[in-house]
Amino acid sequence: MHARMIQLTSKPGQIKECAKTVVERALPILRQQPGFIDAVALTSDTENDQFVGLSIWKSKEDADRYTSGPARQFLESVKPLLQQEPEFRSFKVEASTMHNIGIGRAASST
Repeated sequence: MHARMIQLTSKPGQIKECAKTVVERALPILRQQPGFIDAVALTSDTENDQFVGLSIWKSKEDADRYTSGPARQFLESVKPLLQQEPEFRSFKVEASTMHNIGIGRAASST
């Protein structure tokens, strides 16, 4: 399994609108993507302009396919709310309690 993290820095006072846009526009698109498993949307309780989205995928290839296609369109729609370009990071999922995935099962599913 694979995880993709996006960190967004909103313009001052725009974090609620940014988070709302992600939830209302990106999540429905994510749910339709092959290999998509789950997503978590987070806002910081100490940095008023920070949003982190974490998506879980069956494979890195599934995540890459979304990032290079439908995600680009979504990012264009949210850009007016951002101070800077989004930051992306990728991770191998070693374990998760969200779907009762143990270390061995996560490693063997990639």
